[in-house]
Amino acid sequence: MKNAIAIAVFGFFAFLLTAQQGTAAELKSVRFGPESGKTRVVFDIVGAPAYALSGDELGNGRLFVDFKGLSIPPTALALQPAMGHVANYQFVKNGENGMRAVLTLKKTAKIGEYFVIEPTAKVANHRLVIDLLKGDKAAFIASIPAQYPDLGPVIEQATAVGAADVAPKPAVQREVAAPPAKRVIVVAAGHGGKDPGAVGQGGTLEKTVTLKASKALKEILEKTGRYDVVLTHNADNDPRLIPNQAKELARRESLARNANAALFISLHADALERKDVRGGSVYTLSDKGTERSAKVAKTEGNYTVYQLDTREFKDNEYVGDMLFDIAQGKTNSASSQFAAKLLKKLAGKTPLLNKSHRKADLRVLLAPDVPAVLFEMAYISNTEDEANLNSAAWRKRTMGAVASAIDEYFEENQQQYAQTGGAGGN
Repeated sequence: MKNAIAIAVFGFFAFLLTAQQGTAAELKSVRFGPESGKTRVVFDIVGAPAYALSGDELGNGRLFVDFKGLSIPPTALALQPAMGHVANYQFVKNGENGMRAVLTLKKTAKIGEYFVIEPTAKVANHRLVIDLLKGDKAAFIASIPAQYPDLGPVIEQATAVGAADVAPKPAVQREVAAPPAKRVIVVAAGHGGKDPGAVGQGGTLEKTVTLKASKALKEILEKTGRYDVVLTHNADNDPRLIPNQAKELARRESLARNANAALFISLHADALERKDVRGGSVYTLSDKGTERSAKVAKTEGNYTVYQLDTREFKDNEYVGDMLFDIAQGKTNSASSQFAAKLLKKLAGKTPLLNKSHRKADLRVLLAPDVPAVLFEMAYISNTEDEANLNSAAWRKRTMGAVASAIDEYFEENQQQYAQTGGAGGN
């Protein structure tokens, strides 16, 4: 019984790391894409990779990517030249079934986003992507994902059962449900009811334009036949709206989790004292928000992530926290991945701010297992942006770009979502 539970937990770990431990995979190539202030590292791999990131402070810093069950060509064991922030790299054996990629930094950097792109009709291989951004050594160390050594003994201790406790724990041994026919997208129109939000110079209310945009996006997405779209409210007098703003925001997050949503999009219209500023932007959760997410989950007693109730490990809270932290890291990476696609699709369709991808501690983005973004569509305080927000043609064009980004996001993650039935957790 003890071993069965431990295996189930390790299987869950592997899912969060986008592969099962020990699954055979084959390295085809390592590529580097240097840009101004950024270097993208891409590992092309046949089969889903099981991996973990770490590093040390030697020289300008070294990034380690530990793989399980990865076979490599013999040449990869020799030192290879690299580009951008990376001076060189090589693979070394790491344990019985492990290979470690050692990337020596030429100049200090920090880890930005990292994620796996699933195979598509055009690209047969999995691609592990790691973005290195400009940063000092302290930023590099801070950006390394939390490490949890000695997982085996910790989990075995946490999941040990006595002779009287022989029944399996459903939350741990729960099988992944069959994938739904359609992915669930939750769209939240900013504000609503007694909360008007910002007001434009011409008297336009934020709650009015966000509701119209949410309905337009719902219509576009549902016409594809690929999505079930859930709106947080359908009208300004929707009885689900809660006058208390904090409770309403919490309701929206819970709605996304309870719907087992694959994506959460919150639509807003920003405002400033300066009336000349215009353009859209996309927010994802900041590091501070990530910390608050865990605190909120504990306070509310909803510590379930990706269908696993981490409270099952009540005898060892360390394991529950560890699982929650890993899940959050995966969700945040997916959120940033979608944000990048969204901004790319919006370019040329609507004005955008120069620094259009921003991070903030926003309550509505706190779900630890639902990728989420907040799209500030425009500045309602600017007369030109206000006119756009009131334009049906602009709304159709802009929401069409959002829908296109959603399509591309799921196309790249097709296999993952086919296996899990979405990214929602409850």
